[in-house]
Amino acid sequence: MIYISEGLLYICFAILTGSLLLRLIPERLRPSIHVPDGVLLACVAAIPVLSFVPLHNLAMLFSTQFEISYGEMMRSILIDVNSGKAWVWTVVGSAGLIVLLGVKSFRKDRHMPKIALFVTLLLIVWLGYASHASSLSPTKGLIIHTAHFLGFTVWIGILFVAGWFAKDDRNWPAFLGWFSPVAIGAVILTLAAGFTLMTFTTQDYVKSWILPYGQALLLKHALILPLLVFAFTNGFLYRKMSLNNESFSPRVWLKAEGVVALLVLAATAVLGQQAPPHNVQETLQVESPSPLFTRIFQAPYSPDMDFTFNWTGSGLMLFAAALIMLGGIIAMYRARRPAFALAMGIFAAVFAYLGAMFSMA
Repeated sequence: MIYISEGLLYICFAILTGSLLLRLIPERLRPSIHVPDGVLLACVAAIPVLSFVPLHNLAMLFSTQFEISYGEMMRSILIDVNSGKAWVWTVVGSAGLIVLLGVKSFRKDRHMPKIALFVTLLLIVWLGYASHASSLSPTKGLIIHTAHFLGFTVWIGILFVAGWFAKDDRNWPAFLGWFSPVAIGAVILTLAAGFTLMTFTTQDYVKSWILPYGQALLLKHALILPLLVFAFTNGFLYRKMSLNNESFSPRVWLKAEGVVALLVLAATAVLGQQAPPHNVQETLQVESPSPLFTRIFQAPYSPDMDFTFNWTGSGLMLFAAALIMLGGIIAMYRARRPAFALAMGIFAAVFAYLGAMFSMA
C-alpha cells in the first residue's frame, strides 16, 4: 500500500507541475492542451492524503513499540519530526492551491498559474525537507533532494501532460523547440542531484544490491537507460521528423516515454520507503536480503563479504543485449512502431539489470 501511495504522490506532482508550466507557455508554442480542472483538483487534494500514509505507518509502528496511543504518537510526529512538520505545511499549501484552482474568480486570473506554480514549488521543497537526506544534512540534503525531485518532475510532468492531454497536433515543432533544451537541462539536474544523493545514502553501491534498497536503486538506474534514449529521440529525432513531415504526431511516442517514466517512478517509490544502507553489513544484522538478490545470486555469501563489480562473460553478453535493445528503440522509431520500441526499452532495462547482477562478485 505504501509503495502505491508513494508512486501516486509522484504522479500527482508531475501532472500538477506540468499542467501549470504549460499554462505559462503561449499557445503558438504548444499544441492545444486541456487538463480538466477536476483532474488538477484531485491531484492537489491527493497530495496531503498520499503523503500522510508514511506518517500513519510510522505512528502505528511506534505506538505499538512504546505502548502509547496512536493519537499521542501522531501528535509527537507532527510536532517533533521533520516529516510531520513538512506534512502540516503541505496541508496548508494544498488548501491554498485548491482555492486557486477551484474558485472561478481565481481560476480565470492570468496570474493564477504563476502563483499556483510557486505554491507547488513550496510543496516540493517541503517534500525535500521530509526526506532522509535532509535529516542527515539539513541544508545540503534539502537542496539536493529538492533539486533531484524538481528536475524529474518538470521533465516528466511536461511529458505526461503533452502526451496524454494534447487535443491536436498543432505547433509540435515549436513545442519541441523549447521543450528539448528544457528536458536536457532537467535531465542533467536530475542525474547530477541523484548521484550526489547517493553519497548520502549509499557509500557501497555494489554491495547495497544485497538489500531491498540497493535492488530498487539498481532497477531505477537500469530503467533510466531506455528513458534517456526516448529522451534523445524526443530532443532530436522527433523534431527533425515533425519538420520534414507535417502529419507526424509525436504524441504516441511521448506516451511510450511516459510509460517508461512511470516504471522509474515505481522504482523510486519503492526506494523512498526502504532504509538506506549507510553500512550494508550493519543493515544486514536487522534486515533480510532482498528476495530478488537471493533468487539471482546463487553463490554463498555473508554480510562481511566485500562485493565488487567484475566484467564476466555472462555480464558482458547481457550488457551487449541491452545495447542492442537500446539501439532497437531508435530503429523502431524510424519504422514508426512505438509498441515495439516500448517493449525493447523494457527488455533493455531487464538485460542491463541482469548484466549488473551477473557481474557482482
